[in-house]
Amino acid sequence: MDSSQIYALVNGAAQQAIGETALAANDTQSLVALGNSVLTSSSNTEAFLNVLCQRIGRTIFAFRAYRNKFGDMVLNDFEMGAILQKISFHLFQAEEDPSFDLTDGQSVDMYEVSKPTVDQKLFVKRTPYMFHVTIARQLLKEAFISIEAMDSFIGYVFSTMQNSIEYSLENMGRATLANMIAEASAVVARKVDLVTLYNEITGGSITAANALYDEAFLRFAIGQINMFSDKMTDMSVQYNDGTIERFTPYEDQKIILLNEFKRMSETQVQYAAFNKNLVSVDGAFKTVNYWQAAQSPMSINVKRASDGTATTINNIIGVMYDRNALGVYQEEQEVLTSPVNAAGRYYNTFYHLKRLWFNDRSENFIYFTLN
Repeated sequence: MDSSQIYALVNGAAQQAIGETALAANDTQSLVALGNSVLTSSSNTEAFLNVLCQRIGRTIFAFRAYRNKFGDMVLNDFEMGAILQKISFHLFQAEEDPSFDLTDGQSVDMYEVSKPTVDQKLFVKRTPYMFHVTIARQLLKEAFISIEAMDSFIGYVFSTMQNSIEYSLENMGRATLANMIAEASAVVARKVDLVTLYNEITGGSITAANALYDEAFLRFAIGQINMFSDKMTDMSVQYNDGTIERFTPYEDQKIILLNEFKRMSETQVQYAAFNKNLVSVDGAFKTVNYWQAAQSPMSINVKRASDGTATTINNIIGVMYDRNALGVYQEEQEVLTSPVNAAGRYYNTFYHLKRLWFNDRSENFIYFTLN
């Protein structure tokens, strides 16, 4: 299999994200209508003669449009070409000013060369995958009493396809963010272990298990997040891979918090605060219910793209990063429909998708944990 094909990753991420588990069912067979999948002439008859088949009186299409929670990762689209070039510039170093130390009989060389230092990155890896659906209009006619009803059904089929695409994009966004967390774990300053830091400063003994129920810790954690937001506006190599000097203004910062942390800070801290702005995360932020898998909402488990290292990180409650640190640069979606298969009386519609998901480790990125 071509390593650039990611359909298996799309499917695997969806299975993790849905979080389905086996549950013990209460015996409610006589009370709750669960829906028979097939009508039969023996069980679906009226109660008087037990002969006449019950009729479908109304059809409900159980459909809602889904919106990708990581849709704002798209930074820019381009249709032509295949490679994204990103050029960054290093800061210049100060030099001695010779005009204050002139010497008789000597000249100052005003043609001394000082080349700018420039870094180039080429983002090449494209990630194609595909969905397709089969429609047999002639055979579907047997299930409907009008062309309009059948067309409505087919419309919902294609709307569900769009939901599938949106959901796949969301899960690829989660995978892209999870990999960036794993990449950032290699730099100590990019990881903020809030519980350890709190215990060191206060002499406390809280743990990851009880931290979200400690009002004083939650105030401390919010303050640290806001403080690192301030720090990120300074020119530094501390919060990236150290290859180039970066700063991130407030308007270019993105903050994502685990919803559990946000809700607990609201109920434990903000409800009692005289000025809620003093115990709130500054600026705009978004929340997620989990980072990678619904069954382990605070954890990630990925093989790092940079070196293939298996990386597991637990108790993550938030990330803060420059908008250029990760996202999607190229977006392509093509929908193609086959001719009708004359023998089988059906046609297929194919959805081809291609994205350039990226991590730029030279951009600012910090993550916060309860470790």
